[in-house]
Amino acid sequence: MAAYSVGIDVGGTFTDCFVTDGARGWRGKAPTTPREPLRGLFAALEDAAAAIGVPLARALGDTVHFGLGTTVVTNCLAQLAGAATGLLVTEGFGDLWPMARGHRLGVNGMSRPLPTLVPRRRIAEVRERVDRDGTVLVPLDEASVAGALDRLIGEEGVESLAVCLLWSFRNPAHERRVAAIACRRYPDLPVSCSADLAPVMREYERMTATVLSAYTTKSCTTFLHELGARLAAAGLRVPVAVVQSNGGTLPPAAARTRPILLAQSGPVAGVAAAEALAGALGVAEVITGDVGGTSFDVAVIHAGAAERRLRAEISGLATALATVAVGSIGAGGGSVGWSDARGLLRVGPRSVGADPGPACYGRGGTEPALTDALVVLGLIDPSNFLGGRLALDGEGAVAALARLGSPLGLDAAATARGMYRLALEEMRLAVQGLLVERGLDPRRFAFLCYGGCGALFGAPMARALAIGRVIVPALAAVFSALGAATADVRREAARTVFRALPADPTELETCFAALAAELGAALTAEGLPSERVTFSREVDLRFRKQTFEVTVPFGDAGRLADAFRARYAELYGTGALVAAVPIDLVNCRVIATVRLPRPALAPSPLGEPDASAARRGVRTAWLPGSEDGRPVAVYDGERLRPGMALAGPALVERRDTTILVPAGDGAQVDAWGSLVIEVGRG
Repeated sequence: MAAYSVGIDVGGTFTDCFVTDGARGWRGKAPTTPREPLRGLFAALEDAAAAIGVPLARALGDTVHFGLGTTVVTNCLAQLAGAATGLLVTEGFGDLWPMARGHRLGVNGMSRPLPTLVPRRRIAEVRERVDRDGTVLVPLDEASVAGALDRLIGEEGVESLAVCLLWSFRNPAHERRVAAIACRRYPDLPVSCSADLAPVMREYERMTATVLSAYTTKSCTTFLHELGARLAAAGLRVPVAVVQSNGGTLPPAAARTRPILLAQSGPVAGVAAAEALAGALGVAEVITGDVGGTSFDVAVIHAGAAERRLRAEISGLATALATVAVGSIGAGGGSVGWSDARGLLRVGPRSVGADPGPACYGRGGTEPALTDALVVLGLIDPSNFLGGRLALDGEGAVAALARLGSPLGLDAAATARGMYRLALEEMRLAVQGLLVERGLDPRRFAFLCYGGCGALFGAPMARALAIGRVIVPALAAVFSALGAATADVRREAARTVFRALPADPTELETCFAALAAELGAALTAEGLPSERVTFSREVDLRFRKQTFEVTVPFGDAGRLADAFRARYAELYGTGALVAAVPIDLVNCRVIATVRLPRPALAPSPLGEPDASAARRGVRTAWLPGSEDGRPVAVYDGERLRPGMALAGPALVERRDTTILVPAGDGAQVDAWGSLVIEVGRG
């Protein structure tokens, strides 16, 4: 009997599926259905089952691992469609949330507006006070809690509650008592406590994380409940593993109580797959770029591990959550071309989405999208989109671009070239910004690009950043689904200790042991065998009075200062080091990882280098750096085998993506089926 691992990624335009039995892999793809997301999800599952050649019920019944990357939380925040949320805070701190930090966007001090989510009238103060050491100074006034709850639910119609009390990460007793009172008085009210979600210092970041989690609870719970019920009815016998923002997975029960942990679920699933592929290839320094239907998502894998953010920003709000560092901009296949008030051509961030989609989809869309530009430029063959399953309307794309370009004095082709160049530049800036933030030199990296449109931008972007190698995975168009199918279980627990170095090793060991025991108990309760759990340790350190910390692995307590200074110099340069300033240890963190039993694809031996058997012919296409189209060789990507090589300019057409190999570049298929482009080595 086959044992399948299944991964699903619900994107803004397409829902992707990947299935493997360990020796082979199958992919499925279907348009995302925003109004009924489960319809698109099951259509992708049906497509993959058809590729396997078995009924869906049988495939699900033989599934041993089902992973999901979802945008349900992201969409809820983007559309401001969350539950009516109330917030309980310590007396005297009711205005902390309305005083949310913003971003200065320019020299004039203009700030990006932040979502309100919780208006001031839905914030209630309760009488209590705990000091920085966790000592209770003012006992919790339970009458004030009951009165606040009655007002918020009875008068304000609150559907979900966030609780963030001052210093609760030191002593969570008052928060948990508030939750117990709320559960007794209003049993159906979801309650999110900051001490359970993010028990670390800085009340504002804890508060934003807790508010965001409470705000998205209703949408996430509804989606996961419906999904679980539908999958069980269809034959699935194992729980869904939902990809969370730290790169691991959560069971649905944990995801429903802490939904904000899924805020970057889809993009992070792709980074998890990239980590695994980079490890298999022996490549330790990788930039990942995912160009999907609505966005371009970029991350950095440094020294074999994905770079992380300690205080991730979600919907413009700083939180206390540690996540994989993914930068996102609105530059995808569905990104809309438009002209601004100055009469300048622009692309994104708004997307046409899956419904109606780009004009070339022929579903009633009239706005020109980046996919329309790729069709007009000859980079996408309208008759071979998705392997010919969806014939594109080339004339519709030309008409949409002509309407946009006419007031600007541009024809359809010039408009398409402008849109491509603008999108490429936005992507380049996003990559460069993430590297500069971490003090990394792009020349040391390979660029791993995926997503439906990623391979049409990968090599030109690598050239612009002086990157020498581009890797396009064999499963580039469903790469995030692959990540969902193969991501590990991962849990994290952190605790603020705030000690000056050198810290007491015994005290640190006690803290780490307590965190490990907490994680171990949670994993055992989920039915995961303890012998498969591995633990790693980290600490967050900073120079005295600095605002931000730097994370380093914990090994020898006596060498923490040296490890911190080395990492600090790597990020900010040796000139930033200040020898005389004391170092503070802020947080201890334990990460528990469980490698689930599931199959994995294996590499193939390299064969004949001649790729002529896969050549389809020639078509005229525009290439970056030129003004006019030129003849370009076209290859059938499904017929390319490991070892085959080709020289640019070329277009490699796989069933669900097209790869651009520019002039002057060479490419070869590696043992894993990836097309590796050597920039400037054609």
